[in-house]
Amino acid sequence: MSGITPFRCCVPIFFVCAGLVFPPGLLAEPVAVATATEREASLARSEAKVSGDASLVKKTSGGLVVRMTSASGQCAVEFNYPANDFDLSSFRDLAITVHNRSAAELDTVVIGTSDPANYSRSAQTRFLVRPYERTNLRVFLARPTLEKDHPHVKTLGNLYAFPWGHQHHWQHPEAERLQRVTARISWAGAKPGQTLTISEPFGSGTYSIEPALLATLDLPLVDDLGQARAPHWPGKILSPKELSKDVTRDLALARSTKSTFAKRSIYGGDTRAPRQSATGFFRVEKLGGKWWFIDPEGHLFWSLGVTGAGDSSDTRIKGREPLFPENIRSRDSINHYEENLKLKYGDSNWKKAHAEVTLARMRRWGFNTLGAWSPTDLAAAHRLPFTLIAHPNLNWLGGTRKIIDPYSEGFKKSLNSILAAYAADYADDPWLLGVFIENELDWKSGIALSEEVLRCGPRTPARRALVALLRERYPSVDALNQAWGSGFDSFDAVRPVPSARATAAYEKDLRDYLTEFADTFFAECAAAMDKHLPKHLYLGCRFHNWNPIITAAASRHCDVISVNAYRYSVADFALTTTVDRPYLIGEFHFGTRDHGVWGTGLTWAADARNQSDLVQAYLSDALRHPNIVGAHWFQWSNQPVTGRYDGENFGVGLVSIVDRPITSLVKAFTDVAKGLYDYRLQPGPARLGTPRSR
Repeated sequence: MSGITPFRCCVPIFFVCAGLVFPPGLLAEPVAVATATEREASLARSEAKVSGDASLVKKTSGGLVVRMTSASGQCAVEFNYPANDFDLSSFRDLAITVHNRSAAELDTVVIGTSDPANYSRSAQTRFLVRPYERTNLRVFLARPTLEKDHPHVKTLGNLYAFPWGHQHHWQHPEAERLQRVTARISWAGAKPGQTLTISEPFGSGTYSIEPALLATLDLPLVDDLGQARAPHWPGKILSPKELSKDVTRDLALARSTKSTFAKRSIYGGDTRAPRQSATGFFRVEKLGGKWWFIDPEGHLFWSLGVTGAGDSSDTRIKGREPLFPENIRSRDSINHYEENLKLKYGDSNWKKAHAEVTLARMRRWGFNTLGAWSPTDLAAAHRLPFTLIAHPNLNWLGGTRKIIDPYSEGFKKSLNSILAAYAADYADDPWLLGVFIENELDWKSGIALSEEVLRCGPRTPARRALVALLRERYPSVDALNQAWGSGFDSFDAVRPVPSARATAAYEKDLRDYLTEFADTFFAECAAAMDKHLPKHLYLGCRFHNWNPIITAAASRHCDVISVNAYRYSVADFALTTTVDRPYLIGEFHFGTRDHGVWGTGLTWAADARNQSDLVQAYLSDALRHPNIVGAHWFQWSNQPVTGRYDGENFGVGLVSIVDRPITSLVKAFTDVAKGLYDYRLQPGPARLGTPRSR
């Protein structure tokens, strides 16, 4: 079911707001089609062109007919709106209709932008269009963050996504003034001369942030299990008694000895490939131009994992009591997933039974790694390799909140204390894949972090190190002023120079300091790993932006560089490094609204099929990439519809809030896992899981 609004009205009504009509079943998914009149109107405004390995045959009232000129190739179909009058402000999605009249699958990325020169003002989604298929491709239009005093926020909380189509994201177009819509299409195995038809872009789905819509909410929003009360979807539990049936099925599955994957080592490595030297612990090695993990027995290992395995998030009740059933309104917060596990297995046995089922599920579904933040009881079972993550003390440097001062004794003490505690339990554990140290630090771009350090107080260790570097380079503050074009009275008074007045010397000094800063951080982490966990891999800091100065420093000290890569493809992913290193994708996902959750994630899918296609295409890209040695899905369970602590409420889980598998997503991963090692060793042009052409 594709309805996106998990609530219902008390009585059937039509609600009119800002020119929109919301009928009974308020946000049932509209059919993504456009009338001929709408398309003709759009055609009159747009300027369309086709480039690449295809040519424009003709324009019709329905759109463009495009002829492929090669069996394998790529093209771009572009619709431009020079008058800036393509207004989708009342729609949730940008959509086009594609009719693939060829024998090849079309790998298609649809991009809508309000400013072609500014990537952050765009929205995109990747689609795989089957041979001879006619389908609608819907791109979700993210919006800016709502103000804190907006009635939606005041009533529902600081959510990422709201029930009427609003979800905020740092990357979003101005939906009221789209300038360009582009379909980038690639294919292999077509017959030259075959065609495809692409409609004029149009709006799909309703969108509004009108405060009056709050009056239509049927409260409470969630039932006793934390599920959205409406609509219904496959897998939704209508009575807690259904959980008892789930127990019987899930425990029987967990205790079955049947193996889904043959010819794998106990760690999940490939026993068919030539065996490498075994050290008894995980290591990395480049073989035949591709990086690999090598498992403790010497087998090639590619890490397919999930973060927070078996775990979930609390949601806040206090201050939002009407959203929840009366029997829990006195609580500050609740973890519905955990409460459901207690109902499912019983208060006294739920942790042990849930761990058993979770591990069995992961192995059967093809996962071979417990990603970051997975519970330690799962790691202790020694049935799957696991990762650890350390979070040393953070510092506020200038306006940068999430960063570490690597010159701080507090950081060093905190880091060594955490790793020493890990060493007590895991120093000789062969199942430990490696250790992440921190997650998504705010490294900023360019020299911005160095400038933030300059804004710090004189006692800040990082600033002291920067001033020391400047004193080494300049014999006096007058010499510094001459180089920087500044007028400081002393080294202690040095502050950032306005960008319009920044000299080459200023830029170089702050770049050099940032290099030293990053080298110091990664060197301290590597030294602490060598001291406490010398047999294990240092997996880096889980980058979410790629400042080349920082990634180059990471390559000098990390065994593996970890990145959280929320993007539609990693086929051409590259980092600036000085030492060739393997990459581990610590997080990725594609979210949907198919299970009563409003948010679609940091990268989104139009529906369940699109989600499955995206998983398989992304992992196929990763397996072809010579540096990528694994990818971990974020996350195990769907987030609460009412949001976790920071408001994230994404439908990105392998299981729902009642611990039922999202079957289409699980199947997508399992299909990849079955061919994982064959594809890594000898990748084909097609993705894993590609349906056969008819």
